[in-house]
Amino acid sequence: MNRTAKALVLALGLSGLVSAAGCHRVSANQRETLARPDMELGAAPELSSGEEHARGYREGASGGGSGKAGGCGCN
Repeated sequence: MNRTAKALVLALGLSGLVSAAGCHRVSANQRETLARPDMELGAAPELSSGEEHARGYREGASGGGSGKAGGCGCN
């Protein structure tokens, strides 16, 4: 086996170990501890307009929420 093939095998083996180390089952009672409350939509009322803007941008239309826009971008 030449040097390049050994390096390739080593790199693939290490990447496999690293990716396998990231997989872990979490029981239901641990999920509350691991969840980040700051990532919950609607948790902070002062950020709701930004969340609505991001949702409208992501969905490709506006309206249907609390805003009065037609979806054409002419707010």
